[in-house]
Amino acid sequence: MGEEKGSKMRKYSRVWLTPTLLALVVALMATGSVAQAKTRAKSGHKQKAKAALAKKGKTIAKPAAKSSRRKAKGPVISGKGKGRGKAQTIRGRAPQPKISQKEIRTLLRKRGKLSKAERQKLAAYRAAEARRRRAIIEARLRAIRARDEGLRNIAAANVLKDNSTGEDLEIRRAAIDALAGKAGTVVVLDPSNGRVFTVVNQQMALSSPVKPCSTVKLIVGLAALHEGIFDPNQDLAISASYSMNLTDALAHSNNPFFQVLGRQLGYERVMQYAHNYGFGEPTGINYPGESPGFLPEEATREMPSHGDGFGVTALQLATFTAAIANGGNLYVPRVPRTVADVAEFRPLLKRRIEITPEDRLRTLSGMSGAVNYGTAKLASDPLGQVAGKTGTCTGATDKLGLFTSFDSVDNPRLVVTVITTGSSEAGKRAAEIAGRVYRSISFRFFKQPLTSPASAITEFPRVGSSNPQR
Repeated sequence: MGEEKGSKMRKYSRVWLTPTLLALVVALMATGSVAQAKTRAKSGHKQKAKAALAKKGKTIAKPAAKSSRRKAKGPVISGKGKGRGKAQTIRGRAPQPKISQKEIRTLLRKRGKLSKAERQKLAAYRAAEARRRRAIIEARLRAIRARDEGLRNIAAANVLKDNSTGEDLEIRRAAIDALAGKAGTVVVLDPSNGRVFTVVNQQMALSSPVKPCSTVKLIVGLAALHEGIFDPNQDLAISASYSMNLTDALAHSNNPFFQVLGRQLGYERVMQYAHNYGFGEPTGINYPGESPGFLPEEATREMPSHGDGFGVTALQLATFTAAIANGGNLYVPRVPRTVADVAEFRPLLKRRIEITPEDRLRTLSGMSGAVNYGTAKLASDPLGQVAGKTGTCTGATDKLGLFTSFDSVDNPRLVVTVITTGSSEAGKRAAEIAGRVYRSISFRFFKQPLTSPASAITEFPRVGSSNPQR
């Protein structure tokens, strides 16, 4: 009986379950068919849209991948806060905390040990300040280099415009080579008669007065010697514990020494001697466009040591130096422009300057000392005892380097005056240029008689050409 009942139950189960399973299967298949139909419908719509756009010449852009979108947005910044003052971490970089100047001042004044966060803030601030300072320095250096290049270009253009007719072309070439592209001028003349061998960059040498810098000490020193305001055999007291003699003061270009002399001389006497030495008036050279320069309108503490208020040309400085070299004759500088000028060339004396033989020798001692052991050592020449005076200062806009000199104390045959301008110019650099000139040409004047001005190295106008200004 039990077996019969179990058999009936199994039969009932099979009969009841089979239709249920069939119904579920049919429902699932219907659902899949609907989803596929929807997918095909969407695909059909897209294909129709593409076909319509293709007819119009357009395409549908595919959406960028997530990685591309993330890359296009730039570095990923993590961290919750994005407000002001909150630290943000950029992926691949160390945290860059924002900090105010007030916080920095507080941390700098804080005593005791700083926390790790405070040390990081200070380090970030100092790194930023270092970058800022480097940027400022680099910008200034770029501006300085541009300014120097501009000055050199102007000087090169001026040299090309020079009238070299009648100049000694060998000496001119030596002077140009010695300048080596610097913005400056070189004047070379004969101190015994005022004959000009060359003027390189005539625009600057004749028409651009500059501050004389320490070369003004020659004016003040000679004036003080002539006036007898100090004993040249004794050291001059500069302060309660410091004194110096004239030779060393000229050799080392000591500013306080000449400021003391300037105060003792006074403004009026310094101006009197400066005018007597040829400053503040044209030299009378036979080149066009000469400037008379100018003298100070009032005295200053640095006038007798730095040349404040003066405006001198390279040519004025050269003729004054020639007068020291030859014993007091201030000649009118000239270039013999033609063969006839050479045959008839005679020195043209402008006036005698106020200098005694004793005062000249004392001045020469200091000028020789400048070359032997002082500020002008780079001007030395093995063939002769060069004597000169350097000058270094800042002019209207740029630094100036000056050196005025002659080639021999006993028998001067050449005067070389150099003025350069730029961001790093100095008297010792000008002396170096003069030294190159001496070493290039002095053999002509010490190993053999003075070369005739009518030699092949002198340029004259061709026959039948018009004479330039004389």
